Amino acid sequence: MSVSTTLRFAFSPTGASFLVVNDEGRFRLFDTGTGRLQVEFAARASQADNAQQCTCFAWAVAENKTKNSPVRQFVIVGNGAGELAAYDTALGEEVWRLADCHQGGVTGVAWARSSDDSQQIYSVGADKGVCAVNILTGKLQQRFQAGKHALTCIKAASDGQRVMVGGAGLAMWDASTQQRLYKYPGHATPVDALAFSPDGQYAMSSSRGERHVAVWKATGKVSKKTKPAAALLSLDQPPVQLDAAASADAAGSQFSVLAVSSSGRLYVWQCQANHTVEATLRATIQVEQDPAEMTTSSRQEPIHAACFEASTGEDTVVVARGSSAKPIIERVALPALAAEPACIRLEPRQAEGILLQQNQKGKQGAGKAAGQQATAEAVGADNAGHPVLLRGHTRKRQADSELADAEAALDTQAAELQPAVVESRVQDGQQEQEGEPTLEQRVQALHLHQSPAGAQASLEVAGPSGKATSVVVLLSQALRSNDHQLLEKCFAMSNDKVMKSTVRQLAPADAARLLQVAVQRLQSSPHRGKQIAAWVRALLLYHTAYLISAPGVQGSLTGLYQTIEARLALYKPLASLQGRLDLVLAQAAPLDPLASHLAAGPMIFHDEDDELQEAEVENVLALQGADEDDTDSDGSDALDKSDSDASSDESDADDE
Repeated sequence: MSVSTTLRFAFSPTGASFLVVNDEGRFRLFDTGTGRLQVEFAARASQADNAQQCTCFAWAVAENKTKNSPVRQFVIVGNGAGELAAYDTALGEEVWRLADCHQGGVTGVAWARSSDDSQQIYSVGADKGVCAVNILTGKLQQRFQAGKHALTCIKAASDGQRVMVGGAGLAMWDASTQQRLYKYPGHATPVDALAFSPDGQYAMSSSRGERHVAVWKATGKVSKKTKPAAALLSLDQPPVQLDAAASADAAGSQFSVLAVSSSGRLYVWQCQANHTVEATLRATIQVEQDPAEMTTSSRQEPIHAACFEASTGEDTVVVARGSSAKPIIERVALPALAAEPACIRLEPRQAEGILLQQNQKGKQGAGKAAGQQATAEAVGADNAGHPVLLRGHTRKRQADSELADAEAALDTQAAELQPAVVESRVQDGQQEQEGEPTLEQRVQALHLHQSPAGAQASLEVAGPSGKATSVVVLLSQALRSNDHQLLEKCFAMSNDKVMKSTVRQLAPADAARLLQVAVQRLQSSPHRGKQIAAWVRALLLYHTAYLISAPGVQGSLTGLYQTIEARLALYKPLASLQGRLDLVLAQAAPLDPLASHLAAGPMIFHDEDDELQEAEVENVLALQGADEDDTDSDGSDALDKSDSDASSDESDADDE
């Protein structure tokens, strides 16, 4: 279960009160010591319009200058109509209202916690402006533009003069001089949470959809250059709330940071500030859910909000979880910093004072007879306003409970029929984990299938469905243990859906390691470009916000850029060479007809016209031969006749 997006939660500056606000502007204030409801009120709307809904709120504390005047706590509320209103938490009444503060609506409010008598609050809006308003009177004291884009969040430092504003970008401003002090790279999406360290030396920020918290240096020389992030703190899901506390270290170089993720898990880091910030995860806190008691109707309790306790500093955190109707507020002591972060699991329990059936599954229903009627806890003055179970819903609740019990029984029988899984015992003092296969078995479950056509191998993991939708566990273990063989098997996976699901679930630190490994393989084995490029594309698609701001990843991104540029630089000359070769071959083909004829092969065809022409030629030749024979015979006869005449003449001459 994730933290509700329609509700907002916040602890008071002292941690003594806890506030729950919904979009309609209904406020419920609880005492963190007793957990009882102190006051409930609704923000007044000047007209029935969606623009009048609450868009942001912040706690504020003010002291009157008169003697013996009590400290007053206010809740400053901003709405979509651009109005600011202050409500006294002791009375639940509106103190003042300031109209037309921001055109387009108020998006962020912050209290300037300072030691002087300024007693101001700052607000930002879609009009890119910052307004300073007096807490007691509600008068606008100053207004200035703090950027070129709409602003979504603001936080004031402990000196009351410096404010950090966030939107599409991130910057530090001096409210007294209206001068920008520092500029930061910011985030890929709009900023929605800001916090300062107690001494004001560092600032923290987070944005929507990014699974890390950025730490920025908030002091130094005024410069127009962009300041890089001093550290990045990784989470499993995007953070929704930030807080910081001073360390007990006398040197003052340490501070602690906590963040509540959208999945309802709390993270606590200890930061050591020298020339750079070294952050170490100290502990994680979440609500434990017993698998045997989980049914279709049960839901995991999320942690809504948390803060460091003012009296103990960084050693104790105040946590609010459970139902928003009456949240469970408890204090959790943090262990000392160790080599491995501590994992604190809170026992699930129901808040007292809510009218519920006692025969529900769990400890409350143990030992009750099957036909015993449901009992309810008493509702008194302290529980006024809480939801009450009517009689008409009793049968429905009972039917739902019986259905849940039946489903749980079926699940238990199915679990008994399943084959026993291998027990995995974790060394070095860690607890024994049952029901999870070992790394060796997971590696053996990997199969590489090569198709006859030479397709790429696909990675399959044995499981209930035959194929895994994600191999994030295997890939994370391979990256952290530097297992080259397992990494190669993961890279050989060609299923695009599994690849994207795996990369999307990777922790930001593991995504940075995967990018470095992928770039190294791309540079050393250029022929694997198509295979590696798919992983790099998925990494840049889901983890760009972290990769562009992580200090250790800049070298890998630079190498990737240079590799791509080198390959693109060769594309144009190769394309030009191919075109010239095609032109030369096209021009050289007609110069060698014999080669083209031989290449084409012999051609055999039959033509009747050619036969007729041959017959006519033969007839003409025959006629010509006959004429020549006649001519030869006539010539020979004439020659014979002349010879005979000559001989007769010779004989006559002799006679004479």
